[in-house]
Amino acid sequence: MNSWLACRNSSRVKTRSCITSLLGLACLLAVPVPAVTTGEAYAAKQGGDYPRAIQLYGQLVQQEPANPAHYFQLGTVLGWAGRYDEALRLLERGLELAPDDADLRLACARVLAWSGQLARAETMIRSLLAARPANREARNMLGRVLLWQRRFDAADEVFQDILAVKPDDTDALVGCGDVQKFQERYDAARPYYERAQRIEPASQDIRQRVASVRRASRWRLDLGWEHSSFAGGSANRDWQGWDAALRYALDRKTGLALATAWADRYDLTDRQYTLGIDRRFTDNLFGYARGSVTPAADFFARRALALGGEWRVRTGTEALPPTVLLADYRASGYAPGTAHSLALGVTQYSTHRVAITAKYLISRNLNGHWTEGWQLRLDGEPSDRWRWDLGYSDSKESLSATLIDYTRELRNRAVFAGLFREFSPVFGVRLDFSHEWSPGSPARHTLHVGLVTRF
Repeated sequence: MNSWLACRNSSRVKTRSCITSLLGLACLLAVPVPAVTTGEAYAAKQGGDYPRAIQLYGQLVQQEPANPAHYFQLGTVLGWAGRYDEALRLLERGLELAPDDADLRLACARVLAWSGQLARAETMIRSLLAARPANREARNMLGRVLLWQRRFDAADEVFQDILAVKPDDTDALVGCGDVQKFQERYDAARPYYERAQRIEPASQDIRQRVASVRRASRWRLDLGWEHSSFAGGSANRDWQGWDAALRYALDRKTGLALATAWADRYDLTDRQYTLGIDRRFTDNLFGYARGSVTPAADFFARRALALGGEWRVRTGTEALPPTVLLADYRASGYAPGTAHSLALGVTQYSTHRVAITAKYLISRNLNGHWTEGWQLRLDGEPSDRWRWDLGYSDSKESLSATLIDYTRELRNRAVFAGLFREFSPVFGVRLDFSHEWSPGSPARHTLHVGLVTRF
């Protein structure tokens, strides 16, 4: 009996506890959740707390789904956080609610540009400017998109037009400086950055730009070391070499370079000296010429001439980004005679900062035979400081520009890859690797490490 009473009392206690909990939960549900304010969300955005800002603006969108301003703010912060697909989806939803909203259109174009869809971004900005030609923010963004497309003259013209109307526009001043900096004209970039700094002395971004070009000038020095080994227990000793190139910018479009290469192969040593000139005639046309000599040459060409250039035949559209045609001719003089080679290619850019290059290779070797080959290469630029490349070649020539065996009759195949990291405008590091093989010969592995500095 006592046990039964104890159980009954315990059940009553549990029941009362459950009822109390349910009543408490009902009270909580009856209390409304405080609405998020735009002030809270904006404070998180301006403070750089992007996760918090995204959460708050997301709640604002749920509270007021017909308010395009919330889509603008949420899309902008998502773009800053690198979540481009989500940002575009929300900004496009905002444009459905307010098709004529200039801020939404510009924000959408900005995210397109950040994600590498430069042609689409340009089209949207030009459409906006057609209706609002005085929109300075849109004009500055157009200049930025043109700059990222490497259309330097066009970008500079946009920024200069803004400064003609408003000389203290810091975005345009920084844009003019960036146009020069992208072309490694640091002494020309410096005055624009310094003018912008005098107007906005507290800007950390401008201060960093001024510091980045303070030591950089017209000189560029490239240094490299190369090591090649042979697979399969080859009797060939490893090859080693060093190279150096010093370039001086004569003016905004012309550079003069002096280079040397030292190589140790087959227990022999060659030293080659090269003088070169390059010129960018317009944004769309670039050319170069180089002449080389190798005193007492053993395996390098005694004399060599290289002529080449690039021609951008299309500036790009929303559907198809820019297209560039390439040409490179070389004549190499050895003791038995002169060999010739010609490379013709096309580079097609994509909408995501990646380009593919296809080259047709033709050469006349020392035996008088014409040979053909081809090369495919991918280049990517995920950010302004990182670049990479990856490719495959099938020809009768070695990948090395200074060692072309013009008597070869066998195919030479190769895979190659490279990575470049710019740590600052005055210092960068490059790493290249290639693997070459051909029938009857040991495979060759080559590692090249390079440094670049500007002063």
